[in-house]
Amino acid sequence: MTAARTNSAHQELELVTTALQGEPAAHLQPVVRHAQAPKPPRPRRSRVPSAAGRRPHLSAGQRALVSSAQFIAWLTAPLDFLGRLLLAPVKGLMWLCRGKEKRRRNKRFAGGWDSAAGGLGIAMYVHGDRVLAVGQRRICLLHVGAHAAEVAWSVSRDELTGVEFAAWDTHTEQRATLRWHFRDGSWYDVRTQGPGWRTLVDALPVC
Repeated sequence: MTAARTNSAHQELELVTTALQGEPAAHLQPVVRHAQAPKPPRPRRSRVPSAAGRRPHLSAGQRALVSSAQFIAWLTAPLDFLGRLLLAPVKGLMWLCRGKEKRRRNKRFAGGWDSAAGGLGIAMYVHGDRVLAVGQRRICLLHVGAHAAEVAWSVSRDELTGVEFAAWDTHTEQRATLRWHFRDGSWYDVRTQGPGWRTLVDALPVC
């Protein structure tokens, strides 16, 4: 099992290196979308590259379970909408009663979908493996598939003003929330997956 994982990691590294077209990467960090990050609008999702992003293969039994769950969700959708409608004033009041710092912590994205952070958020919304690559000139998000990798989003290193370690989220040596801040004032929260995130934070400006 260990040898298989090592070979898989080595293959992924080769795919990422090829996609970066020879630009040295000082750090490679597997990442996943934060569960509380907002979803991009539907028209934006269609622009996400999909050649490397892949949907998980499901067996016939798994597809049947998914179909059943979707049917149940469709039946209960009106009740869910009614419940959210009734709770909206309560949630709004609770939000207003929160302190400024609490609001900032719970806001996982700022700046709009046309900002640098918005581009990162759109690229994060894809099935498959995602790797953040920090190079000498660029910061890139790559979609890594079984046989190919592609750069889905990138900005100049100069556009990054800092990385904030979200100490208010649960974190371990294997995962943490990092808030990426950009020169245009936008930010986006990303969950790291796997060791190495502390090295990444040390190598970049910290907010």
